[in-house]
Amino acid sequence: MSNSAIHIDELLDSNPIGALQWRVVVLCFVLAVIDGFDAQIIAYVAPLLIEQFALSPAVMGQLYSSALLGLMAGALIGSPIADRIGRKPVIILSAAVMGLFALLTATAGSTFELFLYRFLTGLGLGGVMPTINILTAEFAPARRRALLMTTMFVGFPIGIMAGGIAAAALINVFGWESVFVTGGVLPLLMVPVLMAKLPESPRFLALKGGRGAALAEIVNRVSPEAGATPESRFETSVSEQGSIGIRALFSAGRTRITLLLWVVFFANLLTMFAIGGWMPTVLNEAGYPLDRAILVSAMSGVGGVIGGLLIAVLIDRAGATRTLAAGFMAAALAVALIGQVTGAVTLLLPVLFLAGLAGMGCQFGINALASNSYDTGARATGLGWALAVGRIGAIIGPIVVGTAIGMALPVSQLFLLSAIPMLIAAGAVFLLGRLNQDSQ
Repeated sequence: MSNSAIHIDELLDSNPIGALQWRVVVLCFVLAVIDGFDAQIIAYVAPLLIEQFALSPAVMGQLYSSALLGLMAGALIGSPIADRIGRKPVIILSAAVMGLFALLTATAGSTFELFLYRFLTGLGLGGVMPTINILTAEFAPARRRALLMTTMFVGFPIGIMAGGIAAAALINVFGWESVFVTGGVLPLLMVPVLMAKLPESPRFLALKGGRGAALAEIVNRVSPEAGATPESRFETSVSEQGSIGIRALFSAGRTRITLLLWVVFFANLLTMFAIGGWMPTVLNEAGYPLDRAILVSAMSGVGGVIGGLLIAVLIDRAGATRTLAAGFMAAALAVALIGQVTGAVTLLLPVLFLAGLAGMGCQFGINALASNSYDTGARATGLGWALAVGRIGAIIGPIVVGTAIGMALPVSQLFLLSAIPMLIAAGAVFLLGRLNQDSQ
């Protein structure tokens, strides 16, 4: 079959999920766990940083957001590079950057160094997450793509939860620096594993051409009967569109859809990162020992794991609009209740679990909602820009909460106000569902 054409998309879609594809999912899952770990550990050590570096709440909020700013920059820089040179090199480089600067954060001796190293860690975080999403999607058959991507992405809230458990154990024995050392060593250990075991996307290789040997090896692993050789002709239905530009999101009747999606992404990530960033500090100041405050805060990650899978199932059965509108309303209720039950851990744990289940779970779902809201020509650009706007919310949220804490706003009022964006997101989802129905 050396001269016959092998269509990559049809081959992946028509064959069962094999060992090579599961290897990709597992490796990307591990990276998602590490990504969640490194993204959240600043929140777990925040009370100690505030004390050691004499940081005001406003400055601490800015420090937390510095990594998120780097994350947004890393995603915007890394994704186009991955389209040029491949998914694998960007993933490896991003993991190395994440690990190096997480290690350097442990050596920080000034506020400036903390800001610099967290921003640069964020560059690595931002390069990893969208690229492992792309790689997982491009190895998955269409009929199982949502399942494999959800399985992989569940690693992120697991990383948040694991970070809480590790931080609570490490801080009392080795100090706050040990948490960043752990967050640095883990991705650096993954780099040689990724170099040896992570394959490049077969759709990317077919699109770029000139990599017949690597592509033939992948094809034969997926389907041994294909009999691919380096001389085989490989085809893919994917086209090199590049960016069609933001103007496409405001043409052909897409303006209202685009703006509503931006509201949903912005509002959800604003609240989730604001609460996630400040929860350990708020509980510590409310009288919880730091190790207990960290473990209690990690309960939202447990909810996020279950919520991501649950929301995906409910969307398939009841539709995105009803599921997500109800999910955001549940998240608003849970966030509002946090401030009312901080003094009773037996009530706080289930409330934080529900906040993670609904809030993080809805984040899984709105990615699917965005994909379904655009046609093929605008889908990638639409989702990319929605995520970028959402990250702006993630950056602003911790700063706003830090400012409110600095103004001595009561905890009960703080969480009531934090619930408002979730209600706005629920309303925007409802309106978006009406628009999508009208356009069908």
